[in-house]
Amino acid sequence: MRVLVVDDDPLSSSLQAHLASLLGHVVAIEEDGERAVDRALAGEVDVMLLDLGMPKLDGFEVLRRLREREAQAERAPLPVIAVTGYASETDRLRCLMAGFNEHLTKPVQAAALGAAIARAIGPRRGPAGDASGQPHESDAERLRATVRRLSGVKRGDRHFAPTVTESFALRSAQLIETLKLAVGSTDAEQAARAARALRASAEFLGALRLARMSGELEQLAAGADWPQAAALLQAIENEHQAVLTLLFEAGD
Repeated sequence: MRVLVVDDDPLSSSLQAHLASLLGHVVAIEEDGERAVDRALAGEVDVMLLDLGMPKLDGFEVLRRLREREAQAERAPLPVIAVTGYASETDRLRCLMAGFNEHLTKPVQAAALGAAIARAIGPRRGPAGDASGQPHESDAERLRATVRRLSGVKRGDRHFAPTVTESFALRSAQLIETLKLAVGSTDAEQAARAARALRASAEFLGALRLARMSGELEQLAAGADWPQAAALLQAIENEHQAVLTLLFEAGD
């Protein structure tokens, strides 16, 4: 199948693309929701893996626009699989009610991805439910599980897991430095952009506490609440260090 991975976070999109390639699919990556809709309508895609938390257009809006334009063109709906770091029953139902064919949680597992794609492109039976099979875990367990899962992806690249971990460490450290400068200079746009990127990377790894804190910082920056933003940024730094410690300990 021709699989389009739509995600603005390079770590998340690279993992999804890597797994889909190992499963035998032809993969393309798109980080812009509007361009993803155009590519789908141009007939370039058989199934779409769509991140929910993207800037400009989130996954729900991308799906809405796609379905609207498909209806106008009298085209069959493209199978679209929601990919998110949140795995509660409420999150799953919200995705299915919005019209997604499947719901997967990050970090995506190869077996779950293969099963979800197979169901999505099979006979149209409507939403098929949560394909992830992943339990609710503490952040520490999620992070350890992420390293274990990435370490299992060895057929294409034996060093993929440490590469992803090191990439996250470097990227997240750069984003936090950007946040310090932005908050210190009360640059709302830069702070929101960096906080959004940090949230996406943390969500990909399963560090949901760090992801939630980053999302809160984005909102504080948008509201120009700089004293609260500065206090939260200090907490984010502490959480970030704890996440890195867990990641590298799990990789030893």
